[in-house]
Amino acid sequence: MRSKFKWIFTLLVAFTMQFSFAQEKTVTGMVSDNLGPIAGANVVVEGTTRGTTTDFDGNYTIKAKQGEVLVITYTGKKTARISITAASTYNMSLKDDVVEGIDVVIQGYRSVTKQSAVTSVAKVDSKTIENRPNANVMNTLQGQLAGVNITASTGQPGAKSSVIIRGIGSFSANGDPLYVIDGFPSNSDNFRSINPNDIESVQVLKDAAAVSEYGSRGTNGVIVIKTKTGSFGESKTTFRYSSQYGLTELQTPKYDFISAKGLLSLEKEYGTGLGVSLTDAEIAAYDVDTDWVDYFFRVGQSSSHNFSIENNGKNINSFTSVSYFNQEGTLNTTGLKRFTVRNNLNGKSNNGKFSYYMNIGLGFSKNNEDPSIGTTGVNRNYILGAYLGAPYLDPDRYQGSVWTFDEYNNTPGLLATPYMLMDKLFQYRNLVEETRLNVATQAAYKITDDLTARVRTSAENLTTFRNQVEYPNSFNALLFSNTPGVASFDGGAFNGFEDIQNRREFIFNNLYQLDYTKQFGNHKIGVNGSAEYNFQTFQADNQRQRGLNPQTFVPNTGSGYIADLGTNDWYVPQASAGRSRVDYISYFGSFDYDFKEKYGLVASIRSDKTSYFSAENQSERFWSIGGRWNIDKESFMDGVSSYVNVLKLRGSIGTVGNARIVDGSVYAPIVPVRYLDVYQPTNNTYNGGLGYGINFGFPSLKWEYTEQWNAGIDFELFKGRLRGTYDYYNRETKDMYLSQPVSSTSGTSGLNVNSAASITNFGHEIQLAYDLIKNDANEMKLTIRANAAHNTNEVNGIISNNGRIQHGTVNVSDNGGMYYEYYTIPYVGVNEANGELLFLDINGNVTENVTAADQRKTGKSFQPKWQGGFGFDFDYKGFFAATTFTFVTDVWRFDTDYESLMDPTNLGQFTVASEMANAWTPTNTSTDVPSLSAANLGSDDLSDRFLTDASYIRLRNLQIGYKVPKRFLEKTFITDLSFSLQGENLVNFTKWRGYDPESPRLEDLYQYPTPRIYTFGLDIKF
Repeated sequence: MRSKFKWIFTLLVAFTMQFSFAQEKTVTGMVSDNLGPIAGANVVVEGTTRGTTTDFDGNYTIKAKQGEVLVITYTGKKTARISITAASTYNMSLKDDVVEGIDVVIQGYRSVTKQSAVTSVAKVDSKTIENRPNANVMNTLQGQLAGVNITASTGQPGAKSSVIIRGIGSFSANGDPLYVIDGFPSNSDNFRSINPNDIESVQVLKDAAAVSEYGSRGTNGVIVIKTKTGSFGESKTTFRYSSQYGLTELQTPKYDFISAKGLLSLEKEYGTGLGVSLTDAEIAAYDVDTDWVDYFFRVGQSSSHNFSIENNGKNINSFTSVSYFNQEGTLNTTGLKRFTVRNNLNGKSNNGKFSYYMNIGLGFSKNNEDPSIGTTGVNRNYILGAYLGAPYLDPDRYQGSVWTFDEYNNTPGLLATPYMLMDKLFQYRNLVEETRLNVATQAAYKITDDLTARVRTSAENLTTFRNQVEYPNSFNALLFSNTPGVASFDGGAFNGFEDIQNRREFIFNNLYQLDYTKQFGNHKIGVNGSAEYNFQTFQADNQRQRGLNPQTFVPNTGSGYIADLGTNDWYVPQASAGRSRVDYISYFGSFDYDFKEKYGLVASIRSDKTSYFSAENQSERFWSIGGRWNIDKESFMDGVSSYVNVLKLRGSIGTVGNARIVDGSVYAPIVPVRYLDVYQPTNNTYNGGLGYGINFGFPSLKWEYTEQWNAGIDFELFKGRLRGTYDYYNRETKDMYLSQPVSSTSGTSGLNVNSAASITNFGHEIQLAYDLIKNDANEMKLTIRANAAHNTNEVNGIISNNGRIQHGTVNVSDNGGMYYEYYTIPYVGVNEANGELLFLDINGNVTENVTAADQRKTGKSFQPKWQGGFGFDFDYKGFFAATTFTFVTDVWRFDTDYESLMDPTNLGQFTVASEMANAWTPTNTSTDVPSLSAANLGSDDLSDRFLTDASYIRLRNLQIGYKVPKRFLEKTFITDLSFSLQGENLVNFTKWRGYDPESPRLEDLYQYPTPRIYTFGLDIKF
């Protein structure tokens, strides 16, 4: 009996336990992302009809059984699944569901999903950015963003890139976009103190609906940078270390430099230089053939180390990183060292009503750069010596500064140029140290379920120190000495100089916002009201000491300075100082409306007031309106919904402005103040006395004003395997700041005013990605991506000079024509009869004699009509490979370097191209190289002889690597491990002969090319 009761009791307990497992219970929790709680997320018990949505605080309540699975979905987020166990509370932090980096985008000051956006936005995420070997993150984005033309203006490590969004929109105003880092609008356009590996995403806002909320600073587009953060959810700490080692080298040109023997023979034939004094036998036996490019340039080394810690938690998370970056420039003496620290902290209250973040970034960099690059200073610009140094000169002959001075005086012309620049390598120093501290903070509180108040306070402090030294007995010091060529220790004057420059800039932003969001059945509205205050100020002091004691001088210590003498005021220290400030006060609001997630409307208005202009002209209003139609949500699309997943039409129209009406820094328009007549004391004006220089101002000065509209389509087909966007835009800038003629009786012949001139940019943009292979079973994926943009510009409204602005001698902007169109005379070859140059005159006749009256427009510009990029991403069982090609077409520049190599007047002092040996002679008449003594060589300055097609396709980046499968790491502390090899700027397909086809300039003359970079990388998570 006892055994029977035991058996019955066991069955009863088992049945009770089974019943307890199977019965429903109440499950609660909160759904969030890295920004806080998510309202409206769907929570469904998998395989059932039981479901609910999260409330405004992200909370949900649902009935579920143990063993069942909750499926949590939200537009723009990855689907999450939670298995129900004995617990009753399940919180979940959702990750962004990023497809090619464009599914979650910025719209004005807000983040929205791609589905609800009405804007044109280009975006890349950290996968594209991190571990690329570029000091400046903008260089990494080249070819990734449709309609964004990013050009590295120089190969100096960390140098600022040129960024042009949808074409150049002004003649004189600054064309830089506005940079916003973690919600902080600043002028952070130089990224040498920012670690690219800290960046989560970069978004470029382009159309009216996206940028109009930025008002008077949004006319050139807005670049929004978001740094990495932790996420809310289960407590977890992740460590990550990545390192790279690399080599940098000069790109290969198509110039064919003449050899030393060839140059000597040519000089002998031309009758100038060293070659004249040598016999043919001596030339044949000449054994010096110096490659000055190889002397001044080098194979540089680079290394980087990045360590980060990500802490996740229920109510608080953080991201902390430390990094070190060191890159030698390919040009000797140049390079960049950078150290950065970042801590991003996010938190919220238990009920989710209060949230906050504080992002702090500190960067310190030391940059050895050369400010003379691109100039024609034969004693200053290393590039000039590298490109033009005569190869028969021997660098081993160099014996110091005094020897160089004697060589300069005792050799013809500027033959000693390479020795002058060799001396500068040893006798010159230029160091720029920059410390940048960024603090971005925000606090938000949900007053009600529908109303949220937010305050953001952010600041940036930037200090820059520059130390430039020309050593006391250097060649340049001896050249400009009061006792030329005589060193101080030989009885000469104390020479040389030291510059010490300190600059401090402070930028402050304060933003107050109220957000109201309400759902009424199928209708959803959002209203935002904001007030913003910005100010920027800088102060600088500079000093120069002329006269240094070579025996006691130590850079940046003040030692070795020569005191002023009663008989020589040369040693008096020179000092200058300056301070400026710019203020903005802004009020703006926006309205969002959505109906059934099918139709959306967004409108915004902003009032800006700035200190750039006089009191009566300081305020201006800007506005935008945009709409969308999510066609894929319509019932008539049900029949094609299996392969048409997303189809959305969108459009916007609005206005923005540009207060920076003068190119340069943000302070350029007020130094001097452009709306006032400014009187500046000048020396030696009247009989050697003091006088005044007058800068006439324009009292009615105001913004340049831009109206733009945009129409686009977003689509995803075949379950998202094919996805893309297309946009057409029209952008017109009015009230441009230009010089207009006035009566000379006013004291000037021209006055800078807001003119009637305008520039219109219009064009097309397309961005595509296609998963050619997507096989989860075989762990194989191959994605092909491409983007392209076509831009056309047109100038109108010019009143003076018959509707024409002349830019130098060979560029014009005409009403109805393009911006900075080349204006030249066609060059047609060489006259076989006499070796003179031949041109087409204005009537189409071939002639040797032309004037400026024979110039005509070419339809060519230095701005590309087409630009973009393409490539692929491949993954297979841990192996990965990726490429990015960039291209620009229909872009033209003068190859002035090649022009110098083809200049016969350089013979005897510089090198030339080997083609010069094929110059016309009475016995060599069938050639395309004019006679070395042609009488009309100067006429090619107005011709298109050296105007070159600079279109190119470049293999911008190639990387291959291996990610170790997790099964091999299970018994280690490592959770992820990968290795990679990559190269930057590997191959160019171009007609351009020079070292680098990439340039934002009208012409290239002795510039610093961007390098080719090879790196090996290691990435570990644990």
